[in-house]
Amino acid sequence: MSDWQLFLKKLFSIFTSIFVFLIPALEPKEKPDYYEAVEVRDFVLFDAFVRGQCITTDGEYFYFSGTFGLLKTELDGKEIVKSNLSVIPPELMLKGCRHIGGISYYNGKIYVTIEDSQVFQNLYLATYDAETLELIQYAPVPLEKHENGIPWCVVDKDTGLVYSARRDRIETLNVYDPETLEFLYELPLDIKEGDVVHKIQGGEIYDGILYVAASREQQAIFAINLATGQAMKIIDRNLVDGTEGEGLTILPMENGAFFHVLDIGSLSLNVHLRSYAFDPSTLEWW
Repeated sequence: MSDWQLFLKKLFSIFTSIFVFLIPALEPKEKPDYYEAVEVRDFVLFDAFVRGQCITTDGEYFYFSGTFGLLKTELDGKEIVKSNLSVIPPELMLKGCRHIGGISYYNGKIYVTIEDSQVFQNLYLATYDAETLELIQYAPVPLEKHENGIPWCVVDKDTGLVYSARRDRIETLNVYDPETLEFLYELPLDIKEGDVVHKIQGGEIYDGILYVAASREQQAIFAINLATGQAMKIIDRNLVDGTEGEGLTILPMENGAFFHVLDIGSLSLNVHLRSYAFDPSTLEWW
């Protein structure tokens, strides 16, 4: 690397560091009744762009999706192990696919949703090698099952089944084969009275319970019992106005963290990775 390149790299590092401290100071404060995180990690500018959609884990690494690419990091979320910043196949780009959504790790693969955002006529499930972040395969999903897009997918590590849903006011889950990515069947939901499962961005499964995170309003986290179809809101994160909630993953940590959830800051220049404590044994089903 030349002296000039080293200078530019150092300059960019200084510039980024300034934003790390400056942006949080410019943002409004969280709402008084928000669910407090046990840890918050901030990313700005390019670091935010490549981590701004969803997060998953294999227990040893975090994997992030950005709008176009995938990133593998250490569990600090910062030290990059592998990156592939343009993973959408060219033939899908030609169809207008410009957006990666929720992701999930299973059996050495990253399961990814791809869509032509705002059009929603070209919707796909895809798998990528977790070591190389290179494409393995992709398959279209039935449009009639995914009105307004396929914003997320989650794999059950016990059964291998892949779950997803339409974007708005979810009443059923769509279940897919982990090898062929073909649609298998629908799972109807029994949603707790007063709750609305809406605009989900990503999730994970833990001990048979699917946890998913919403993007708007209270940026809530919902729990869905895959054995019964029961679904209910369990946490209102209530972040600042203008914040967009994104995907989540689950990894219990020594500091008490259970959920690790992304959100895009109200200035759209930064991304937070917030970790929340939660005890799954406190869930009360009806």
